[in-house]
Amino acid sequence: MRKKLDTLNTLSAIPFFISSVSLWIIPFLDTDDGLPAAGIIAALLFWTGLLSGAVIQTGLFLKCRKLNFRRKTRRPRLPLALAGVSFAMLVLLVIFRSRTTFVVVGALFCTLVFLQAAVIIKRKECLK
Repeated sequence: MRKKLDTLNTLSAIPFFISSVSLWIIPFLDTDDGLPAAGIIAALLFWTGLLSGAVIQTGLFLKCRKLNFRRKTRRPRLPLALAGVSFAMLVLLVIFRSRTTFVVVGALFCTLVFLQAAVIIKRKECLK
């Protein structure tokens, strides 16, 4: 049972990764004439990946709680710390109105990737 849940945890990284990578479409969009079709596709990829990954992780959380699987060690704090630093950079970039879209999207990408990695690592600790 643990192996099956661990595989599902690993597979949840795929929709999370798709949602994070879809952000890199934004700097290449030409929004002068409104939102192009590529922007709608990027939004669909982002939200579909984020929601499907969250649904998988919520299901894993409930299943682990039902089976009474607990963490044996404290979760690694590095992904959360990196997510905090990325988020702080993102907030500063927004406050100072950065004109460089790549930098803002990069900070948002890093924040999401580190938060998603923290969730996956935390669940992996429960399934050991």
